[in-house]
Amino acid sequence: MEYFITGIDTDIGKTYVTRGIAIAFEKEGRRTGVYKPLQSGAIKSENGFLAPDLEAVKRLSSTINTKCSYLLEGEVSPALAARLAGVRVDINKIKSDFKEFSSLNEVTLVEGAGGILAPAVDNMLCADLIKELNIPVIIVTVPFLGRLNHTLLTIFYAKKNNIPIKGLVINKIPNSTEDLATINFIKELTMYTDVPIIGKIHESDTNNISEFSELINKL
Repeated sequence: MEYFITGIDTDIGKTYVTRGIAIAFEKEGRRTGVYKPLQSGAIKSENGFLAPDLEAVKRLSSTINTKCSYLLEGEVSPALAARLAGVRVDINKIKSDFKEFSSLNEVTLVEGAGGILAPAVDNMLCADLIKELNIPVIIVTVPFLGRLNHTLLTIFYAKKNNIPIKGLVINKIPNSTEDLATINFIKELTMYTDVPIIGKIHESDTNNISEFSELINKL
């Protein structure tokens, strides 16, 4: 079982959702791995660079497998980070790393960078990387003003480019709100797309394991 976790934008909780899905599968006894092909914004440590997105997984589990092919500095797109560092990203290495890593797991989650049109490598968007890996996407969105547009554009682009969509995850749902856009987001979304909503994740200080357990039952 392999899925690419993408989002409608940055800072919408892809890492949180990826981590939650991984933990839920692990609790079911499934051998699980999280793969990050390209990590910009790498953290410098005494032992070299660390991938912050994978470190978030490791903080909750020491048994989920993790791997990153390219660690790059700078809070920018992976393509720009690689260019600034003078690093040539080899897409064939990413495909080989993914295949080898995935063979170790029952469930492999691949976390993207930014949105589906974020530059992954020079002349290659995240959408192109998804097509190279040839796995379905899970799209993470949030129920706030303006994000319906972002969500529908992401769905439209994926469908137009024959990228299979497993479903949508609505993240950061407030436990209480009077905001009309947020209250009506899911109803509005289902009026304009037939892509199923496979997860509804509320704001929480914990990892929302019950909601992620419900989510993985739809995968």
